[in-house]
Amino acid sequence: MIVRTIAGMSVAAWCTAVGAQLAEPLHVRNLNPLVAVFGLPSWDTVPIGSRFGATAEVANHYRFSLEDNERLMLDGETVRTNLAFTHGFASGWSLGIEVPYYKVSGGVLDDAIDSWHSAFGMPDGGRNARPEGELLFAFGEPLAPSYVLTEPQSGIGDTQIKFARLIGPEQGFVVQASVKLATGEEDILAGSGSTDWSLTLLRTRPLLARKRAAGYYWGVGLIRAGDPQQIDFNAHTWVPTGIVGGSWQVLPKFGLKGQIDVHDAFYDSPLEEIGETAIQATLGAWRRMGQRGQIEFAFVEDLNVSTAPDIVFQVAAAWQW
Repeated sequence: MIVRTIAGMSVAAWCTAVGAQLAEPLHVRNLNPLVAVFGLPSWDTVPIGSRFGATAEVANHYRFSLEDNERLMLDGETVRTNLAFTHGFASGWSLGIEVPYYKVSGGVLDDAIDSWHSAFGMPDGGRNARPEGELLFAFGEPLAPSYVLTEPQSGIGDTQIKFARLIGPEQGFVVQASVKLATGEEDILAGSGSTDWSLTLLRTRPLLARKRAAGYYWGVGLIRAGDPQQIDFNAHTWVPTGIVGGSWQVLPKFGLKGQIDVHDAFYDSPLEEIGETAIQATLGAWRRMGQRGQIEFAFVEDLNVSTAPDIVFQVAAAWQW
């Protein structure tokens, strides 16, 4: 009897963990340097107990744009490492915190991207006009930029605190409120220097009864953004955002995931890089590590070209107890 009880509890815990993974969004962020300073929400589910996660992303930038009296030059690479802790209570509430760390430099991906473009006869967008591995972030008026960064820098980003609640039939919806605090170093665009708020609604649905388990999720949200201190472009106060995605369990401990993230423009600007709606598509794979851990690999492409980095590589790991 005791053995059966323990076995039943183990199966239930395994099903809960698998179901959560199948309906858990990838934590994708638009790493456009002028956008990443804002409090884009993390689309979290509510864990059972505690969860610690670490995510590393690398994004390569190369954009030169001039419209009206506004100019933007981005040539470099951003590495963002994010540490997150969330605790879910039995009542269906959760509390979480995220602290990112940014490293901005000329990067190491220029040669690989140039080789890729050359091998497949793809346009390089003028990348060969500048030496590989150099850093230049500059924007503002064409002849008098208000911001220039040419030396590699690193520093802490803005801290985000999150409160979430399970609601609805079978507790299939997550309402989350978050606040982004101005703890980052705005001089290197690791933070905005202001406070942002967001409110999101996420629908998650694992499909465990299928021959091969699957899951899907979608969400909508609204961000109230503060004025960034280092960026002179006119910023919008209210920015809607959304997400849709799904996962498929190919093997007992391995699955694939696809996702689309979208948000409206954060700036009232004629520059398409910051003045148009951003749409990113992510393809990823996940693998469970025992009963408590998981690891994910993903790459992100910009569907609305130029509004986000050309490509982002991401690896994430999480442990739950």
